[in-house]
Amino acid sequence: MHIDPDAFAEKKQLVDAAVAVYNDDPGKLTTGAICQVARTDRITFASYFDAPEDALAAFYTLVFEQYHLIRLSTEGYAQFSFEERLATFLYILTDVLEEQRAFVQATFDTQIRCEAAFREHVQAELQRLLQEDTVPETNRVVTRQWPVYTLFTEAVLRIIRFWMHDTSTNREATTALIDKLVSFTAEVVTFRGVQRGADLAWYATKVDVLGLSRLPVVRWFFGS
Repeated sequence: MHIDPDAFAEKKQLVDAAVAVYNDDPGKLTTGAICQVARTDRITFASYFDAPEDALAAFYTLVFEQYHLIRLSTEGYAQFSFEERLATFLYILTDVLEEQRAFVQATFDTQIRCEAAFREHVQAELQRLLQEDTVPETNRVVTRQWPVYTLFTEAVLRIIRFWMHDTSTNREATTALIDKLVSFTAEVVTFRGVQRGADLAWYATKVDVLGLSRLPVVRWFFGS
């Protein structure tokens, strides 16, 4: 994946400005206000966004561009295990969201986040990780099935919602939860005894690391 660092920096400047205006007063979110805070012009804004609201939603997509820029610049990443790659994804994700914590708390369960297809981006990144050669070839046949990546996507979203309300010092409780999920997921995904498509999802549900058995999709699938 190629991301132009200069274009990313320019876009991020506009997105951060839009978030700053929104945090101060959502009613004052205009292209002019964003450009003033970003110290840029409307032509630059128009090269990336059609409307002020687009810049807000872009925060939730820019998170993944920033993740890939950091991932690709991380020394030795190509040699990382599945566990290390998953941990890298989750820690970068929460670190980037932490940069605008108040905004995330105010908008995560609103149309702004939904319009950015944040859930779909999380799912796509997990699918990519689950299909890389750090996962045993036999297991890759299993992990591409929807119950598996759906469960792990829901687990990531639950971690983010936990982080949103985490008041522990330096978000230590969130760190502990991420470590728990990473360790558990790596053990399940790289297990070489998987025989059939539902095995990983079945095991994930039985262990229920984040209370996933209460999700309607899980009850439906495993009850059918």
